[in-house]
Amino acid sequence: MGSRKKVLFLGLDAAMPDLVKRFTEEGAMPNTKRLMEQGIFSRVETVFPTLTAAAWTAIVSGAGSGSNGVPSLMVKHLGDELDDWHTSFDRREVLSETLWEVGKREGLKSALINWPVTFPLGGLDEEDGVQLAGSLNPPFRYFFMPLWDAASSSVFSNQKLRCNQIPGRAVQVEPKEAEGWTNLPESHRPILEFEITVPPTYIKGYKMHVAMYASTEEGYDRMLISETKDASEAVTDIAMGDYGPWIVKRFEARDRTRDGRFRFQILELSKDGKDFKLYQSAINTAETYSVPARLTAEVEEVAGAYMEVDDPWAYMDGWMTIDQYIEQLELHADWWGNATRYVLKNEEWDLGFSWVGTIDHVKHVLYGGTDPKSRLYDPETAEWCMDHIKTVYKQVDENIGKILEVVDLEETYVILVSDHGFTHLDWNPYVKQHLANKGLLEYVLDLTHDDPSNLSINWENTKCHPLEPCHAHIFINLKGRDPQGIVEPEDYEKVQEEIINALMDIKDPETGENAVSVALKKQESGALGIFEGPGYDRIGDVVYAWRPGFMSHPFIYRSAIKYRDGSERIISNPELFEPAVLGQNFTGVHLCLPSEPDMHALFMMTGPGTKKYERKFPGRVIDIAPTISKLLEIDVPKDAEGGVMYDVIDNIEE
Repeated sequence: MGSRKKVLFLGLDAAMPDLVKRFTEEGAMPNTKRLMEQGIFSRVETVFPTLTAAAWTAIVSGAGSGSNGVPSLMVKHLGDELDDWHTSFDRREVLSETLWEVGKREGLKSALINWPVTFPLGGLDEEDGVQLAGSLNPPFRYFFMPLWDAASSSVFSNQKLRCNQIPGRAVQVEPKEAEGWTNLPESHRPILEFEITVPPTYIKGYKMHVAMYASTEEGYDRMLISETKDASEAVTDIAMGDYGPWIVKRFEARDRTRDGRFRFQILELSKDGKDFKLYQSAINTAETYSVPARLTAEVEEVAGAYMEVDDPWAYMDGWMTIDQYIEQLELHADWWGNATRYVLKNEEWDLGFSWVGTIDHVKHVLYGGTDPKSRLYDPETAEWCMDHIKTVYKQVDENIGKILEVVDLEETYVILVSDHGFTHLDWNPYVKQHLANKGLLEYVLDLTHDDPSNLSINWENTKCHPLEPCHAHIFINLKGRDPQGIVEPEDYEKVQEEIINALMDIKDPETGENAVSVALKKQESGALGIFEGPGYDRIGDVVYAWRPGFMSHPFIYRSAIKYRDGSERIISNPELFEPAVLGQNFTGVHLCLPSEPDMHALFMMTGPGTKKYERKFPGRVIDIAPTISKLLEIDVPKDAEGGVMYDVIDNIEE
């Protein structure tokens, strides 16, 4: 192929080929359109399970979950308790070789920019390249604290607001007339005050005082926040919609004491001061998140503070409007674009890997409203939902434009790639309850607390347990293998069949159709592309895929039975499904078979010698690493299961 070129991967989580085509044709993605018009376009079939960590690991290794060791959002190690887990976004869980590890052997320098499954730092030494941050994390904070955050967001309001994750994050407060303050600003109405703790849950927080005042005669319009009642020491003084300055504090987090930063935003403030919402951001890291260490400060000069996750829950719980959430997504996309541009312009690199997750996040919230197959679909709201999704694609495209300004397409192959597509979400089956009803699992729920994770397993009567958060894998409680094992080895296949039958008995509560598309014994999982590689011990004894419209619910909730005299009795929730509600729950998901056309991922490549070409049939994400290895004339990652897409190579002129 002549002199070796550079390769830049731009990872666009959940970007769907059909929507990319549509939005480029509509003019919403001009930078992507320019790349499409001079390069190669293909749908690609993702891996099973169709989940973020598994797919991004497959893209850079060419290996599926049986080899790469990343089987889901979580990882269970052989010998662990069945309800123990490790996050799959930890790079130390990856058992297969990656492209940047091959590059290191070949003397190539890599730049990893917020790429999933690269945390903790240290996957690259300084002589091998640079690393900046490392997303992502599961959105299930009952199970897993984010990689960088010390605690999630909160809201303080006069209203009782929903809180779908971790009770206590939505705090109801009652303002009173301010007393004991000094140096308060002039106010045209009596200054009101209330006290908050930041954060109010997860970890030990800091007490702060909030003074609400009216800087004009129109009414209340500002909030001042201080750790003391001396307003001259305020850490924040903001108007409606403003983002306050970042505030840095030491926090006793679950893993260690760390420096974290957060800021405030007023989401609502009525002129009479009666209705308000004061939002506290997630507490993000204020420590070094780069190799070399100097890069953190340099990037923050041009891109601002690193924020690991956006906050769809703030919208779905009614804390913020959809426009405020879309603005939050724009901040994340802009950080990605500015940070990537800076690293590529100022650091030495041969292989670049840069990731943005905002497209995935907005689809989790709104996708069901756009899909005619969804029970949530309404033609009157479908266009509204799609317009907001389009806006987020446009935000990402604008940042692709920024990045391309510092990339020489005469010497660099630019690859736009996604990890999976999307389907609608109608129902969340309570998987543990379904298994319990079949006599396969026995749990005890603490009925005195609201925390739905306060559930314990009676292992003496439990034959199996799902890998949290109940997606794709179910492990048998096998005697001789598992610490609490009760299933005799000779009954192993019999229990596999019992689990499969239980899964296939889960029916759509409205139509009666199967909720599960396929459920297979582990020894049959090759049909789903799971092979006996280094990570095979981490594969469930039964693996299964949902039909479009379903996603596992990992919790069992408490319910109250009310009597006519006003008394009540608390019991385990008897329901088998939680319905998705547009604007309140996830309505889009990616948990069905990889062969579903809506689940197909995106592969686009532009660069020196590429000709405009669209593949007739989908490739596979595991084919990407071998194809790039062939293109660069370097070794294929040693555990790769995919093959070279020779038609792609043939459409590149030397």
